[in-house]
Amino acid sequence: MALEGTIKDFGLPDIFQLIGLQRKTGLLTLKNEKETVTVIFENGMVVMADSSQKRLEDRLGNVLVKQGKLTKEQLDDVLQVQKATLQRLGHILTTGSHITAKDLKDALQLQVSQLVFKVFRWRDGEYHFAPSDSVDYDRENTSPMSADFILMEGIRMVDEWPIIEKKIPSMDIVFRSAVDSKMIEVKREGEEDHGGGKGAAPSSKIRMSKDEENIFRKVDGARTVQSIIDSTGLSDFEVCRVLFDFLNRNLIAPVGRGGAQKDLMAGGGASARVASPAIGYGLMGAAVALSLLGVFVQLGTPFGVITRPQLMRAGVLREGVSHARLERLDRALVAFHLVYGVAPSALEDLVAERLVDRSYLTDPWSRPYHYETTEKGYVLQAVDEQGKKVPGSLIVRDLSRESF
Repeated sequence: MALEGTIKDFGLPDIFQLIGLQRKTGLLTLKNEKETVTVIFENGMVVMADSSQKRLEDRLGNVLVKQGKLTKEQLDDVLQVQKATLQRLGHILTTGSHITAKDLKDALQLQVSQLVFKVFRWRDGEYHFAPSDSVDYDRENTSPMSADFILMEGIRMVDEWPIIEKKIPSMDIVFRSAVDSKMIEVKREGEEDHGGGKGAAPSSKIRMSKDEENIFRKVDGARTVQSIIDSTGLSDFEVCRVLFDFLNRNLIAPVGRGGAQKDLMAGGGASARVASPAIGYGLMGAAVALSLLGVFVQLGTPFGVITRPQLMRAGVLREGVSHARLERLDRALVAFHLVYGVAPSALEDLVAERLVDRSYLTDPWSRPYHYETTEKGYVLQAVDEQGKKVPGSLIVRDLSRESF
């Protein structure tokens, strides 16, 4: 039977985990008002993904051009050959020696993971998984990704993106360097960051990894965030995370958005140059406060997203974390039932099956949740120190309505 429903009722992390645990092969279709994304699984591994907004092969070709590994003319020629022969783009690129097999595998994996991780940020939509005996994809140039890897990276993005977006709300924002590029020093691989090199003062250089330095060099006051992403060969999340860190360290400052930044620099004169850092400092202050809140929430709910200002008070914050844990336990219980056909006898069974971490079995006050099975499902609820039920926390699930 097919697995289908809404993302609000059964979250995407749980869907990927369930397909991975059962080592399913088939097509997962995810749809919201703007886009339809298809993800192909083979034995529980993600092997391909595509989008209705822009075909994977179109996106792949454009990225290779922006990375300088392929010219626009070469891409046009390859697309003409593809149209005539109906061969896969990757096969034509590698057999024609336009790019190496490694270049293709790296670019293909990046584009597939980008699509998959993007849907983790959806808050609504529908999903439908259709199992099949076999699936078709470019086996020669595709590196399958495990559900565990997808979950680990996807959850991290879900937690951190809302904070990053406070400073980088759009991919068409332009940043400029706020420090002399001569101050940048690339750390050797595996080297710890202990300041400057031999004989130099600890603060004489700004130490960066090779990828960080590559991103910093592309911050030129003209490129948008999206242009930087396209030219680095790194994911949206990794580039934005590094830019967010640069902003916090005052290494870069905002200029404007896309073509609008030219008007800002030309028409604003000195005032424009003063306004940009001021805006940056204001945004930084807000992001620091959100970061502190995010750290606290992440300790209790890996699937949580920071969106509720009222959670600032410690007591209310803990109540919010407790509610999030109950919802996560509820989804894990449903997943257990879909796999084994019965509800678990105890919440410990969810930990044994790696459906949740052990920290989810208790609330932020270290009180275990009340769980009991019923004739048709189960009851889940938070309890206080005296074992009394906490009002508003009751979850009653009828598992006879859940099927896979």
